[in-house]
Amino acid sequence: MTTRRPVAPPTARIDPMAGRPMESPAREMFDACLDVRPIPRMNGASPRDLQRAIAGRSGPMLFSGLCDVWPALSVWTPDNLRRAYASREVTALVDLPGDGVLYPKDQKEYERTLTFGDFIDKMLTASASAPCYLAYKRAHEIFDRADYDFTTLTGLDDGETRVWIGSAGTRSMLHSDLKDNLFCQVWGQKSVTLLRWRDTRAAYPFTDNIVNSQVDLAAPDAARFPRLWKATFYSSVVGPGDVLLIPRGCWHDIRACTPSISVNHWFGEPQSFSEYMRVLLVLGPRYWGRTAEDLVVHGLLNRREGTRFFFSPPSTGRRLYDVLRRRGFSQENDPGEEA
Repeated sequence: MTTRRPVAPPTARIDPMAGRPMESPAREMFDACLDVRPIPRMNGASPRDLQRAIAGRSGPMLFSGLCDVWPALSVWTPDNLRRAYASREVTALVDLPGDGVLYPKDQKEYERTLTFGDFIDKMLTASASAPCYLAYKRAHEIFDRADYDFTTLTGLDDGETRVWIGSAGTRSMLHSDLKDNLFCQVWGQKSVTLLRWRDTRAAYPFTDNIVNSQVDLAAPDAARFPRLWKATFYSSVVGPGDVLLIPRGCWHDIRACTPSISVNHWFGEPQSFSEYMRVLLVLGPRYWGRTAEDLVVHGLLNRREGTRFFFSPPSTGRRLYDVLRRRGFSQENDPGEEA
C-alpha cells in the first residue's frame, strides 16, 4: 500500500510560529504540514519558576533570559576567547557533513587538533555545508565555574556540564538523553525542536539504538516516516540568556543558526529502566532481536561499536547489558563512557 503525503487544507494555514523567527527545520516541517508549535515560553521567570517546573515534571519549557546575569554572556565572546586561550590546543570536529543523519565516516575521522585561536577563526568563517564544532567538552576544564552557576538555577548541587562552541550549521540530530537537561544559550542563536518521549514511535529510532532517530526533520519523508504527521512537535529559536528545560527522554534536535556558544547541564535521576523497556516493547520485534544481538556482541563479547552518530551513545543492547550488570543506568550522561 502506498502512503500518501498529507497535503495542506484548501484554506490558508495560520502559521503557529507567527511573530517568532522560524529557522530550519521548523520551516521545512511547517511547509510539509507537520504539526509544529512554539515551545512553551515563560518571560520574566526566576530560578524558583524553573525549580517548580522541574519538580512538577511539567514538560519542556523555555525561560527567556533566565541566565542573563551569568558572567559567561559577556566573557565568552569569540574575541575574548581568542585572547584568553589563543595558544591552547583543542581537538575539534571539522568539515562535518551539512546534511544526512549519520556521519559518512566514523566520528574520529573528523577530529583535528588545532589551537583555540585557530578554531575560533575557523568557527566564524566555516560554511554551513561544512561546519566545525568544539563540542561535548567539560565546561570546568576550560572555563571558570563562576561564569556559569547552575546551582542557582536548579537548587541542586549535582550534574554534568558541557560546553558547545561551533559554526553556523552544526547539528545535533534528533535524539534523547537519560537525564533532565538544561540547555543555555550564551552567544549566537540555535533552533531547537522537541518531541515528547511518549511519541517515540514517531521518531523512528534506529533498530540498534532507540535514543537516536532515523529522521532528518529538515527533510520530512512521508513515505518512510508517516507517523511524523500524527505527532506534535515544538520548535523555537533560542538566543543569549535563554534557558531551555528538556525533560529526560524528550527528543531534541538542535541546530546552529549562527556561529554559537552554548552550555548544557544534565542533572537528577536517570530515566527509569521500566520506562525505557516499555518503549522498547512498543517498538516491536525488529528492535527486540537487534537488542538481543547487541547485548551479546557488544555486551558479553565487548566488541567495539562504531561512532557514526553525533557522539554515539551505546547501542540499546549494550546499554541493557550495563543495566543488568549495575542494576541501573549509569549515573553519568556520557554516551561514550557508560561501559
